[in-house]
Amino acid sequence: MPQFAPVRSETTDLDAVRRYAVSVIAQSEGEALQMKAVTLALLGGIMWRGAPGSTEMIQDEMGTNAILSTTLGGRHLTFSYDQNTESIEMREGTTDGPVLHRFCNRTLVGDFERTFSALWG
Repeated sequence: MPQFAPVRSETTDLDAVRRYAVSVIAQSEGEALQMKAVTLALLGGIMWRGAPGSTEMIQDEMGTNAILSTTLGGRHLTFSYDQNTESIEMREGTTDGPVLHRFCNRTLVGDFERTFSALWG
């Protein structure tokens, strides 16, 4: 099981979200599906529904894969970009947890709202 170390340079949830957005957008450049719009929409949902103070960006040991960890509706979730599917995976618990949803440029705007509203419960 891969170990992830927290990156403690952010001081607020917004700092963590900003760093994650920069990482995912840079990682997806040059791929068939640019992830700018979906990343921004997804992170808007996290800021809207995330528990204050629960959001942090972590990276794998090699520093190549950014993971956003947060609490939404009392559930700990991780978000990570999967280059194979060109999507951001939302998982329960850890990056090894079950995939709850995949977000990509084919994700409809209403899907974001429904997903985050359902998590809020």
